[in-house]
Amino acid sequence: MSESPTALDQIAQLQAQIEHLKLGAINELKSKIAETRRTLAEQEAELAGLTGREVAETAPLKRTRRPSVTDEQLKPQVLAVMAADGRNGMNAKGIAEKTGHDAVRIRKFIQENPKFLKRQGSGPGTKFFLP
Repeated sequence: MSESPTALDQIAQLQAQIEHLKLGAINELKSKIAETRRTLAEQEAELAGLTGREVAETAPLKRTRRPSVTDEQLKPQVLAVMAADGRNGMNAKGIAEKTGHDAVRIRKFIQENPKFLKRQGSGPGTKFFLP
């Protein structure tokens, strides 16, 4: 009897070979990326030497995670900010900066509680006042 590989054995061998080739391609791309980064760093250093200016690093910005705050927790914070700095009115972004919350969260709070603050204007220039 001749022991020739079955179709399933051949498929398994081919799949293993494909997996090996994929890993090789991935490693090749990673090495190309590393080489490109080294070349870029050398060119940035050369540019900095010629211009006398430091080339800014372009690291991705990390997203700031803030703890979730209920409307009941947010109300006294907004009232305190408005009492201290809101004589001439403040927009949602200003309130957000003073309370340390995201502007989107403040806008959502104001939208869900329309009688909490007095509104004047529309759009980005909307000012809010204490009632």
